[in-house]
Amino acid sequence: MDILAAGDPGLLQWIADVLPHTDYLLPNDEQVLGLTGAADVLTGARCLLAAGAGCVAVTQGSKGAVVVSDAESVEVPAFAIDVVDTTGCGDAFSAGFILGRALGRDLREAARLGCATAAHVASGIGTDAGAYDFDVIEAFASGDHSATA
Repeated sequence: MDILAAGDPGLLQWIADVLPHTDYLLPNDEQVLGLTGAADVLTGARCLLAAGAGCVAVTQGSKGAVVVSDAESVEVPAFAIDVVDTTGCGDAFSAGFILGRALGRDLREAARLGCATAAHVASGIGTDAGAYDFDVIEAFASGDHSATA
């Protein structure tokens, strides 16, 4: 589940009933801190797990992502790119992350695919800048930076 609202403790109460039915909660860092009142993202993500979410994958802009489940917590750095426009990067991360999980990737590799997808979106103006496909994103995520963002 993606959240298209500012992080507000009142929103957490509003979505509380659906969290136990949510496999993946995909907020950004500001939303996590606002929803939970936590002092840091990791603590906030753990609060959302305790509220019932199955896994929380938090985007952190230029810091990358933090993914927390009952079994593990992983941090994945953002790719070093020349950022042009961050519009749509959160959605791009979500798409790459969910695809990674659907392909059977572990949390770290799914988050890496999400960060690579977001990097490609950030490298151009607007949410559909550039022409690339899964093979380009996967190569970039694997370290082939000739498939540049």
